[in-house]
Amino acid sequence: MLQIVLGAICITLSMVIIFYIGPAVFSIIIILSVILLVIGIERVATGIASSRTNKSRLINIGIGLIIVAFSIVLMQFPIFTFAILLLLGAIALFFSGISRIVHGIRGDNKGRSRALQVGVGIVSLAISIVVMIHPVTFGLPLLGVLISVAFLISGIEMMTLGIGGKSKGTIIPKFGD
Repeated sequence: MLQIVLGAICITLSMVIIFYIGPAVFSIIIILSVILLVIGIERVATGIASSRTNKSRLINIGIGLIIVAFSIVLMQFPIFTFAILLLLGAIALFFSGISRIVHGIRGDNKGRSRALQVGVGIVSLAISIVVMIHPVTFGLPLLGVLISVAFLISGIEMMTLGIGGKSKGTIIPKFGD
């Protein structure tokens, strides 16, 4: 039953994200910023309360203050934060595409496997370049679709397993077996 409910929640989130991608991304950035703020405050408190040497205490306090400042900047400029994260993702995809092309050309793979690896590398390069050029008009909707599809697939899988009476990787014991 729990899997059916969680699956329905995932499917609902999938639909919410696809229709309201801007607020969804904004919410994710704010939540992550608050988590960083709490981590920074914890670091500062640990440094103040620590009975270690002065150097260790100062390092903890310094790192904590940097994390707190960073989280405040992220909260103040969520659009800038999103743009930077999207750009970093596009750069990572760019290098992944280059790596796939190189491994496809130089690798031990033959025939279709080699062509598929080179093809995926070319698609990765193309998507990364378009995202770098048009982060808001292409990158944001693409991110929304990818996140939404991931939630949709997870939701369908959970509901299917729940309806079928099977559990997948759960830590909840089944009674009566």
